[in-house]
Order: sequence, then structure tokens, then C-alpha cells
Amino acid sequence: MKKVLLLTVVLMLSLSLSVYAHPPGEIEMSFNSENNMLEVTIPHNSDDSSAHFVNDVTVSLNGEQHIDQVFIMQTDEENQYLHYMIPGAKSGDTISLTAECNRFGSSEREITVE
Repeated sequence: MKKVLLLTVVLMLSLSLSVYAHPPGEIEMSFNSENNMLEVTIPHNSDDSSAHFVNDVTVSLNGEQHIDQVFIMQTDEENQYLHYMIPGAKSGDTISLTAECNRFGSSEREITVE
């Protein structure tokens, strides 16, 4: 009986914590070929952007990782804004980005350079 009670309590706690954690939203990306700049907006709502935030962003060019940035807080309570220079990116190349929440989940996006 004690095992069932303990399991129930653990399950309830884990479910209640997941309510406050969510992955980043749909990532918006655009690449400016004139200056090789990648502009990124990562939607991620949080009541406290220093406690619940996008904590890791990885950018790859044609499947090869070029950037891995770790954060200690988010730009604001709604979004993480980023600008990255990607030298050598040319028309037809693929840029992919993965954003991870410090509590739960991740989102990915991929674009083709025009």
C-alpha cells in the first residue's frame, strides 16, 4: 500500500511540474545573404525569464554544427531574439536551428538560403 501511495504522489508531482514547463514555440528565421546574417525569433512565454527560458541554441549549416550558445536568461518574457553571422553560407545551403527550454522540450526549424 505504501508503494502505491508513494507512486501516486510522485506521479502527481511530476505532472504538476510539467504544467509550468513547455518547449519553445514555432521558431521564426530569416537569412540576409548580403551580410550573411541569420535573424531569429524564438517564442517562449515565461513569467520569469531568468528562471524559465530558452537556455541552449544550436545552429548548423548543411548538417555541420557552427554555433552552440548557452544562455542564463531570455531576452524578455515572450521571446528570445538572436542574430548570428554565418560566413560562407550560399544559395541552396540549409541552415537548421534547435532551441531548448531549460525546463522541458525543444523546437527545431530549418530554412534554405536563397
